[in-house]
Order: sequence, then structure tokens, then C-alpha cells
Amino acid sequence: MTTDVAVIEEVFAKVALLDRLTPSQRRRLARLATTRSFREGTVIVRQGDTSMALYVLLSGRVRIEKRSEQGSTVEIDQVGRGGFFGEMGLIDDVPRSATVVALESTECALLARWDFQTELREDPYIALALLPVLNQRIRSLQEQLASARSG
Repeated sequence: MTTDVAVIEEVFAKVALLDRLTPSQRRRLARLATTRSFREGTVIVRQGDTSMALYVLLSGRVRIEKRSEQGSTVEIDQVGRGGFFGEMGLIDDVPRSATVVALESTECALLARWDFQTELREDPYIALALLPVLNQRIRSLQEQLASARSG
């Protein structure tokens, strides 16, 4: 199933990571996105794998989980339409920090790192719009991990 660019753009407008962008910036990113569908139970990305794309959920629901140093799995979050993961992979080559599993039939728009970085070079204001959101995500994950360790 190939989702219309207008639908991707509409979802991008509601994504916390992208909602500070201008409509034309979101439109350019939506045109660069590809779509993929995943069946329930499919591992979409695995902790430790190479990170090459941002995933935005167009439909469905996923569980984001992290394996602790002791080997247990900690659920970080569940996200549905408009949720996203893989944003750190847009910036660096560090392996995936979590595993993401489809909880139901799910469709995602994928924005590849190289396409995103090309857009950043052409329009550095995109980076300024994303910084506050990325910073909040880092803080939230740190709090969740600290809570899991103490609980």
C-alpha cells in the first residue's frame, strides 16, 4: 500500500517532532518519505541495529522496549498514529537504542537519514525547530530509565 503524500504531510503536521516546521518544510520531508507496512508481532527495528531512518506511524500501534544490562526487557512506550521513533538516527550513526514491535497491523512513513541531512544543509532552520523536541525526548527517556531502575 502506498500512502498519498498529502496523508503523510497531514500526519507529519501532528507529530511533535515536526509540528514546529513550516508547512513547506513538512511538505518537502513528506515527499522524501517512503512507506512500509508491518504485520502484528513484527520487529520493526532491533536495539543495536544500524539506525538509518525516522519512522512516523501513519496507522497502527507499536511497543518501544529496551533491553537492560541485566538482560530484562523494559517497555519504554507504546505509540500510535502520529507517534514516531528513530529520530536520533537522523543525526548520528549510533546503533538503535531500543527495539520496536508492531502491536497490530502498522504503516509507517520512513524518512532516510541521507534525505533528512540533505534538507538540513539546504534549510538549517529545520534543525532549530527540532532541537527543543529532541531535548524533551532525551529528558523523558532518562526519567523513565531512572524510574525503572529504582522501581
